[in-house]
Amino acid sequence: MIDKNNENCPRAQTAPTNKPVAVALQGGGIHGAFTCGILCGLLEDERLDITSVSGTSAGAMNAAALVQGLTQNGRAGAQAFLRRYWQEIAEVFGAFSPCKSLYKDKKAGDYNLDHSPSFLFAGMVQSFFSPYELNPLGINPFFEFLSDFFDFDALNQSDIDLHISTTDVEAGKIKVWTNGEISADVLLASSCLPCLSQAVKINDRFYWDGGFLANPAIFPLINNAHDAARKKSDAEERRKEQATVRDIIVIPLTRQTAKHLPTTNFEIQNRLTEITLNGCLVREMRAIHLITKLIDDGVIKQGSMQRCNIHIIKNDKTFEGLNSSSSCNMDEDFVAFLYEEGYKTAETWLKNHFSDLGTPKSVDCGEHSVFDDFV
Repeated sequence: MIDKNNENCPRAQTAPTNKPVAVALQGGGIHGAFTCGILCGLLEDERLDITSVSGTSAGAMNAAALVQGLTQNGRAGAQAFLRRYWQEIAEVFGAFSPCKSLYKDKKAGDYNLDHSPSFLFAGMVQSFFSPYELNPLGINPFFEFLSDFFDFDALNQSDIDLHISTTDVEAGKIKVWTNGEISADVLLASSCLPCLSQAVKINDRFYWDGGFLANPAIFPLINNAHDAARKKSDAEERRKEQATVRDIIVIPLTRQTAKHLPTTNFEIQNRLTEITLNGCLVREMRAIHLITKLIDDGVIKQGSMQRCNIHIIKNDKTFEGLNSSSSCNMDEDFVAFLYEEGYKTAETWLKNHFSDLGTPKSVDCGEHSVFDDFV
């Protein structure tokens, strides 16, 4: 179980001026519990104000829980609501999921499912039959769970910008839903894997998991900042707003680099999955790097585009030894492990990098550059 009263959690800190940040949350199945831990750790620090959130798939669930919690009950409410979401996922769906670690694997701390007969059998079935054949009525208990769990009036009326990414199946384009448009169908679509579930129909369009085109989408967070500056009525206030650095914290869940060449069929498939899931993030980060460098070099006039500081919060050590199959493991102990690791990661990041917020940083690649993995 997730410990709601962890004494090792980063303690709340206060400062005269808060720093506004936007957060972008990548998808990754049950690995999203790690993101939950990071968010709860960040919420402990009262010097941070989360003003915008973008999420895809599991990141969309964390984003919605974060926004609803903050809107209804502040920081403590957001922490409690985030923890509750992952606890209920593990308790409600994990209890009935046949895809679990073997006892000997779990005892050894191995939460991968590549030795699980039920997981391997499920994969074999999915390779022969589509969800339209296996589940012709399209029954999805996750939809009922989302409908009951979230307060969509609160999400749609929140002052915190919320962006949920989906993939339009027929158009092959990204569709980002924001406040005023969020529903159980939107959240379901953002996490709809076509090998597991039928496409989600919204307004006569069909949608799949947003991770195919945006994992996560960063551009809505940049656009919001630029639009806010343009809407300022006073010219001086608008100039100050445009000159302000926009801090965006990206929380990825899929490893970007590999330590060795994959040679077995399973290793190749696992690495291919990682590269595919990160492809959109790589392209977006490369675009941000280029535009920010052009702003810094004076090629693009300051104020015509919003300058951003990108921050990455990750912990590769947490996911050492874990492959993509572990993202389907809803074991309560695994969820608790990921949450605690995320919390500790947030504590370390705040200690080492809080001072980076609000300060323009060079985008030149080199030691400690957040762009090293992408450019």
